Amino acid sequence: MSQAAQDEFPNKGYPSGWFQIAWVGELAPAEVRPIRYFGRDLILYRGAEGTHHVLDAHCLHMGAHLGYGGRVMKDSIVCPYHGWRWGPDGRNEMMPAERRANEECRLKSWKTVVANEIVWVWFDEAGREPFFPTPTDLPGVAAGKRHHLYPNCVKVWRNVKVKPQYIPENNVDIEHLRWIHKAKGPIEPLGVEEDGCLLRVTNRIVYGYGKKETRLTPEGPLAVDVCAELWGLGFQYTFFPIPDDAVSIQAQTPIDLEHCDMFQSVLVYRDDNIDAAAPPTGMAEARVREQLVQIERDIPIWEHMKYLAQPNLMSGERETMTTIRAWARKFYAGA
Repeated sequence: MSQAAQDEFPNKGYPSGWFQIAWVGELAPAEVRPIRYFGRDLILYRGAEGTHHVLDAHCLHMGAHLGYGGRVMKDSIVCPYHGWRWGPDGRNEMMPAERRANEECRLKSWKTVVANEIVWVWFDEAGREPFFPTPTDLPGVAAGKRHHLYPNCVKVWRNVKVKPQYIPENNVDIEHLRWIHKAKGPIEPLGVEEDGCLLRVTNRIVYGYGKKETRLTPEGPLAVDVCAELWGLGFQYTFFPIPDDAVSIQAQTPIDLEHCDMFQSVLVYRDDNIDAAAPPTGMAEARVREQLVQIERDIPIWEHMKYLAQPNLMSGERETMTTIRAWARKFYAGA
């Protein structure tokens, strides 16, 4: 029997939420990209004025894929096969051979937003409108005080065998911080707080424990209250208030029911005399490198684990794991 057949994951289908599909810096205006998420062929394109749009990929005339040879015209996309033009709302705007629109044809248009230099798309299997807030620019980003994310402060791992729910559950697994992430010294759980579709997980960790200094702790060890804000199962912000006020954005977007693309972004401050597009240096560089290394350590575990619906938990794990699994169920349309 295969590992997939033995898996005890209880939730069916894809979770609802906001999911990352790209960084803004990846696409130039008028560029088109074929993408595949949620078991569907899609296109991401950027209008001539810079706005991002997501549509179902296949032209409703003869089925051509708009992501291969499609051409952007202002804010619309033109099919490479017969020139049918589709607007960002999915409406057909022109059938060139008949010199008119086909008002009966409409491609599915996906709700998208841009925040923190990331392109996000809303997904809900039941077709519902967003039922929790869109991602928004975090302090410092809109004010232009941070390094641009792409390409120096990001990394993507493609086609990872993982379910989106694994990552939120990882947040309350204190012991894995020692074994996977090599955390030294005391780790104090400060609480798991549920607020509707938001879950806050806070832990106190000692940075640079047992060391006179590190790149992140040049003045010696620091006790830091690290708060993770989980917005659904698609992404989380992790805040590092000291020593550098950095923010990590971890996002996982389902390709199919077994695989995700995993995106990591690290928001770090820059000095006033440094260009925003320049690579980070000093403590900012150390923070980016540290966060990218840490998420990479989790991936081999997730790719080969068998999900247990009734794990044999230790006494200190039961309450938090029960809480996060109950919270996660609300994001599945069939739950």
